[in-house]
Amino acid sequence: MNKAYIKALANYIPEKMMTNEDFAATLETSNEWILTRTGIEQRHIAAEDETTLDMGMKVLENLKKQGINLDDVDGIIVPTTTKDYPTPSTSALIQNALGLKNCFSLDLSAACSGYVYSINTATALIESGVCTNVLVIAIEKITKDVNWNDRSTAILFGDAATVALLSKSNDDSGVIAMDMQSRASDILIVPSSGTAIPISVQNIEDGKHFIHMEGSETFKIAVTEFCNSIEKTLKEANMSMDDISCFIPHQANIRIIQYVAKKTGFPYDKIEIILNKYGNTSSASIGLALTEAYHSGKIKKGDNILFTAFGAGLTWGSTLIRW
Repeated sequence: MNKAYIKALANYIPEKMMTNEDFAATLETSNEWILTRTGIEQRHIAAEDETTLDMGMKVLENLKKQGINLDDVDGIIVPTTTKDYPTPSTSALIQNALGLKNCFSLDLSAACSGYVYSINTATALIESGVCTNVLVIAIEKITKDVNWNDRSTAILFGDAATVALLSKSNDDSGVIAMDMQSRASDILIVPSSGTAIPISVQNIEDGKHFIHMEGSETFKIAVTEFCNSIEKTLKEANMSMDDISCFIPHQANIRIIQYVAKKTGFPYDKIEIILNKYGNTSSASIGLALTEAYHSGKIKKGDNILFTAFGAGLTWGSTLIRW
């Protein structure tokens, strides 16, 4: 059977940065309050006129600077919650901008689990022989959906883009186990903008187009399903956490990461954490952390790398890769 491995990685971070002190100037909060409860120190904000497509093309330029040729890409998957248009898809716009003809494209909606879902989907396409080279481009301009007057959510999110090129493996490296699960829930939701609660002047005035989250309930479910997904994925691979070289969780809240580390017994110093620098970048967060870990030399050939995510939907899942 074919195996899929990650051939190349790149990130794009918007220039503008907001620190906790910036929020302290406008909200009833402080650097200490935010840092203690979330682990976040700063986050980056896309320019007002910067589109999701713009961010996608910038991250691809960073990939090309590594000498990567995209002419043989036959699939593009874009996990995002912040599409430029209802249609066409952001992935189709990227395909068109790249001038790729023999290629399919799709946007994938799984919120913070989007990167894991997309890596797993690309893997299945390569393993089945349908594709040979698939781009997974996670792009989030999520701050456009933030109510800047809501202390509980405004402090959490940041914008970013990350890309992984998956190709057919020639050895035993690549994805060796996967898990994806979901359950419908409204504890983490953007109420208005779809057909259930269409966009209207009244709904905008009521703030229904902003992110709504029931924090304590989300935390309870997240830590439970994080651990369940890890256990299921390791069991599939006939491994334990002792076999994992680096664990890259979704970067949403430091307390979730600390709880999962304690529950699984995984050494905290083997967890890649970038939450302090970028905040919650939704589907882009795992890719950002993976790319930084790889380019800094923390990940070596033969290492077993585990990703686990949890997001709105509710969605969760894991990917286990032998580098």
